[in-house]
Amino acid sequence: MLTGVFLFLKFCAFLLLTAMAIYYKGVASFDVGGSTVDVHFAVLIFFFGFCLYFYGIIKKAVCRIFFRRSKYEKGLDNLQLAFSGILLKDKSKIEKFIGKAEKYLGNIPIVSWIKGQQSLINGDEQRAKAIFYSLCERESDTALGAYSLCQLATKERSDGEALMAINSLLKVSPRAQDLILQATAISVKNKNFAEAKKHLSSLARSDKSRLVEAAVYSEEGFHKKDPDLLKKAFKLAPELSNNAVNYAELLLAKEEYRNARDVLSKSFRAFPHQKVFDKYISAGHDLSNLDKIKLANKLIDAAPKSWIGYFGLAKLLVREEMLMSAFQNLLTAYEKEPLDFIANELRKVAEMLDSPKPPEAVRILSQPLKSKRIDFIWKCTRCGAEENDWTCVCKYCNGIAEYTQIQVEIPLLIA
Repeated sequence: MLTGVFLFLKFCAFLLLTAMAIYYKGVASFDVGGSTVDVHFAVLIFFFGFCLYFYGIIKKAVCRIFFRRSKYEKGLDNLQLAFSGILLKDKSKIEKFIGKAEKYLGNIPIVSWIKGQQSLINGDEQRAKAIFYSLCERESDTALGAYSLCQLATKERSDGEALMAINSLLKVSPRAQDLILQATAISVKNKNFAEAKKHLSSLARSDKSRLVEAAVYSEEGFHKKDPDLLKKAFKLAPELSNNAVNYAELLLAKEEYRNARDVLSKSFRAFPHQKVFDKYISAGHDLSNLDKIKLANKLIDAAPKSWIGYFGLAKLLVREEMLMSAFQNLLTAYEKEPLDFIANELRKVAEMLDSPKPPEAVRILSQPLKSKRIDFIWKCTRCGAEENDWTCVCKYCNGIAEYTQIQVEIPLLIA
């Protein structure tokens, strides 16, 4: 819009100058070969104005007549047109211009990539893969072929092809954290632990890398029933309760009860979990109920802020008919985490106590309660998938070491 207005004003100025020259009848004299030639100012103004106004057109015409465009420029023009055909999925346009682009530029990576995309548009996926594989071998500073193969592999959920494509991409960008995590996850999922370990050194030293490394050793240790690998994983991430329980079970099988309890106690301190508590209490040989009560108190000392230790201890005290102590521990557990599940246990113990009921019981039991149970689930922080047991790799998004422990209340069906 502004360009058009500017051109119009320039044209008006040119006409005004020409009119003024005609009005004043000025003449310019030139000596040409000994003869004097008179030229009216109006003619000169018109000539120079014409040249200025049509400078771009004249320049382009002169260039076309006297200069030929370079092959590089022609190739880029055709490449641009072929690429626009890819975006528009216009088969005829791609066919028309990609050959010309190759003629002027040669079979450079971007030309091969467009040919591969052309094959995909034509429905010839095998040919496209062949082109992308060939491109992977030729590329050094670019990753067009590897990226395209990775996209195809992800679409088809082909782990082998995805891993090959990711490794090709890592040659170009060796510190790409997301790619490293993907490669590690795919390798672990396919039990190729040697390949997974190759990527661990490339991860930045952070909490994420610590968990990923622990996940790799945990999965390998559980698969091979190797206590040394499980121990290594446990030291890296004691909060992984499943790994701690697996490691403790191997120690218990060798009758190393003290070592098994030490492992479980450290895990409970890092992240209190009902499964760890139960395994710790049972990690002994012919223990009496009173001995188990002592063990429960040790776990409370390890994680005093958690309700799980107090709740577990209360259940043991009920078995010994130590009801008032059981009630006090349930009350502490409820104060730590006011769950309906704990309140209902308080109701049961309070009903077994002699009258009058403690005032705390009256206060809590006067609230409307729902019968529920507590459960622990693992939730993937990447895609939100939920699992009952911890898993190293999310089967929905291939995220590695992404599962975190959460507790949920689940209603019980009461007839």
